[in-house]
Amino acid sequence: MANDNRLDEYLKRIESSHPTNGCTEEYLNRLQVAHLTHIPFETFDLIDIKLLNISMDHRFDRLVRQNRGGVCFQMNGLFADMLKKLNYNVKIISCSVYNEEKHFYIEPPCHAALYVRLDNGKTFLCDVGFSNDFLTPLFFELDSIQYATNGFFRLTKTDDQLYYKIERGYLNTDDHISLPTSATPRTHIIDIDSSRIKWTLSYRFPIDFLERSTEIDDFQNVVSDVLYSPNVFLNHLTICHLHTYKPNVGAYSIVGKKYYEWIIENGKATRKDYPISDNEDELKTLLKEKFDLTIERKIELADNKQ
Repeated sequence: MANDNRLDEYLKRIESSHPTNGCTEEYLNRLQVAHLTHIPFETFDLIDIKLLNISMDHRFDRLVRQNRGGVCFQMNGLFADMLKKLNYNVKIISCSVYNEEKHFYIEPPCHAALYVRLDNGKTFLCDVGFSNDFLTPLFFELDSIQYATNGFFRLTKTDDQLYYKIERGYLNTDDHISLPTSATPRTHIIDIDSSRIKWTLSYRFPIDFLERSTEIDDFQNVVSDVLYSPNVFLNHLTICHLHTYKPNVGAYSIVGKKYYEWIIENGKATRKDYPISDNEDELKTLLKEKFDLTIERKIELADNKQ
């Protein structure tokens, strides 16, 4: 791996070191956690100035040098760029997000995720751009229940066998489970009856995605949909989300005009809700203290779920 100034800048941004043993599973886990706990998913520009630039130079400048966050094309685009510099084998996946309010998958596809293959043949689904992400990469393994450090997930096929779909799971309220632990962050396959978990759809992607050649630039034709389509909630609902790993697994999150703090323990999430003051200075203090974001302009929070 040759010296690369952009890689150095990125690793400094996420407070991570260079790998010592090449492109391993352990380093991939550490890198995804570091990205998700240092670079927030945020939609401020989509809502008030209707701006979404997904070019390689812009996403690097924005997320690394300007200390901003972004949405999937920017976040997973940057992550893919850096993984390739580290000699990981990465493929961009074009995904259709499930709209829970209207009960359909949004078309055309407006989400990008990542498929990563290691030299030893192991394969993973990585995603640092979905807000409600799995904290550690998922094994690309069908029909297994995986605990990805911050929740339950599974990869299955749709009934018509045309797509893979990702679901997030929540342990039923009165249920208890003893989860495995590890010294370093990693996803575990869990032996549990799936009926003990309530599942919600995240997104789907074609079964034949490996036969397709997809780059982040290919999503330029859906940028206007992300900015203006009423089916895409990112353009009318403020979201700012940053995962936490130590000392607690959880997240800081602004959704609409409320601020939340999550703590996830033994498969269950607890949430504290806080109203956000109308005082602009207090909002910017919150952004700086919890998300390490500095945005100079006036910010308008939007909670129109349409």
